Amino acid sequence: MQRFSRNTSALNLIWVVLGIILLTGCSDDTNRRSLSLAYTDSPIELNEIQADFAKDVDYGESTENTFDIYLPDSIEPTPLVIYIHGGGFTGGDKSAAHESRAEDIRTFLEQGVAYATINYRLLSQEPIDEEGVLKSLTDSARALQFIRYYADFLNIDPQKVVLYGSSAGAGTSLWLGTHDDLADPVSTDPVLRQSTRVNAVGALATQATYDILSWEAFLLPLFEPFEEFLGGTDIPTVAATIGEEDYLLSFLGISSLDELETPEVEAYLANVDMLDLMDEEDAPIYVHNYSVDLLGNMLNAFLHHGLHAQAVKDQADEVGLDCVAYIDDPAYLLEDPSGEELVDFLLRHL
Repeated sequence: MQRFSRNTSALNLIWVVLGIILLTGCSDDTNRRSLSLAYTDSPIELNEIQADFAKDVDYGESTENTFDIYLPDSIEPTPLVIYIHGGGFTGGDKSAAHESRAEDIRTFLEQGVAYATINYRLLSQEPIDEEGVLKSLTDSARALQFIRYYADFLNIDPQKVVLYGSSAGAGTSLWLGTHDDLADPVSTDPVLRQSTRVNAVGALATQATYDILSWEAFLLPLFEPFEEFLGGTDIPTVAATIGEEDYLLSFLGISSLDELETPEVEAYLANVDMLDLMDEEDAPIYVHNYSVDLLGNMLNAFLHHGLHAQAVKDQADEVGLDCVAYIDDPAYLLEDPSGEELVDFLLRHL
């Protein structure tokens, strides 16, 4: 009897543990199913493509933490494209996708691929933003993790996700594509336990790295002809001359240029240095930078010049990462021999 009692107790304990696991799983599934979507009319013409559209889905605590999503009719879970808007991290909106990438959206939906466009918190300069660009970058990471967390509800395949964007959105896509997985397996927030690794990224008018101080090395051909006017070729001097010192401070989350040499800032820059983070295991990259008017808008030229795309291509080649690259600037013309365009590139990796 005593032996039978002990076995019974052990069996009961096993059932209790299994019950807890099942209840926890059910609770987690319930949470996933509880996502509230308000389906509305699509902001673009879908040309009889069967898809639902939901607007302003919250993925975080900030009012800026929202996304719109197109969900194609599909029995099987669909791949996903996430678009990240540009605007120098100080402006822009997720509506840019509806306004300027409508043909992309229709093509993806026709291929049975869901499409999301996200907002994120923007930088402020008055006062100087203490979090720096990582505020915006990690918001985009959370949007990706949030959609992955609700993948079952959204009928999305979490293993088939690509990112793309323009300018700040391009750099953010590049950062997520090259950064080690940001998933925190012990986080109390189940969203943050999700992976941030993706299948491919597309970068249009991108910055090569957000270690801004390293830009001097590959933008030197732009700076040298104007060195006398700029007062030098180092980034802090250039930023001050063109009236963007506060933007530089806000970008790095510091209150004074005296902090540039501190270990904290060095670590910050290393964390946003997409070129140094890049290795052969990262997401394949499509990069396309266009011709810019250096004299018409010097800041725009520095932010989007083809030399950024060249730096990305050179680093990808060095580490052995697949990279399709184009530069339209006649002085630095680059055309990938494949002739592959952005949408085809992203679909290939899905």
